[in-house]
Amino acid sequence: MSGPLSLSAVRRLLPAAVLLGALAANGPALRAHGDDQALIDALTEQLGKAPDADLYIRRGELFRHQQLWDKADADFASAARLDPSLTLVDFFRARMQLESGAPDKALPLVDRYLVSAPDEPEGRFLRGDILAALGRHDAGALEYAAGIQRAPSPRPEHYLRRARFLAATPNADAARVLEALDDGLRRLGPVIALIDYAIALELERKNYPGALQRIDQAMTHAPRRERWLARQGDVLVTSGRTTEAVAAYRAALAAIEELPERYRDTVPMEKLVLDVRAALARLPGQ
Repeated sequence: MSGPLSLSAVRRLLPAAVLLGALAANGPALRAHGDDQALIDALTEQLGKAPDADLYIRRGELFRHQQLWDKADADFASAARLDPSLTLVDFFRARMQLESGAPDKALPLVDRYLVSAPDEPEGRFLRGDILAALGRHDAGALEYAAGIQRAPSPRPEHYLRRARFLAATPNADAARVLEALDDGLRRLGPVIALIDYAIALELERKNYPGALQRIDQAMTHAPRRERWLARQGDVLVTSGRTTEAVAAYRAALAAIEELPERYRDTVPMEKLVLDVRAALARLPGQ
């Protein structure tokens, strides 16, 4: 799903006085625990005193979080009636419809929102998610590209979703998907999630040198190397480079031995050691 709204939109939607008033009504426990229901009750009390579009949207968002779709939609509709100029409500309604499993109802809402805010990146990302939910993955990827272009600080998940949408298109081109990931790596640096997906794609198309190059890239920046060395060994085995695979697996075991005991003495690390030793045992001469 799309991420949070831009900071400017959040400030427009939730003035500080609204949140502070609701928190004050419910005391320190609400501030400490973020209890959705307590905040809903506080907003309901406020709305009983004076209907307000922003308050309806805030309560609608809390209902959406609880998957109470009808209540959320009713609050968003109330906000729209109170303040027809508040076009942001279409964004919230579109997201709610998507999450409730009705992307066909969400599309006209996000389209209407983007008429008034064509350069809002979160609107583009949401439209991309909606199009993908409708099976239009290529169009969804284009919307993500447009959102990334407009976003001052795009996040790794934006590049990942764009790449996954491209991969879901009929006759998907792995090179095109990799280029989308590389766009993210060029802009954001060596994000492990992007490198991981790129390695998987390189292996799918049997480009073992490409996969090894990306593992080297990850190891250059990773604070710890043992898992990457083990993965390097796996790729080298698959590509028939047994001698190099042995060296990689042994380097992984050595890296684990150099770790402080608190890192070595964990279930995941013990499993990694067993897996690496088993991989070595399967190789000739080991």
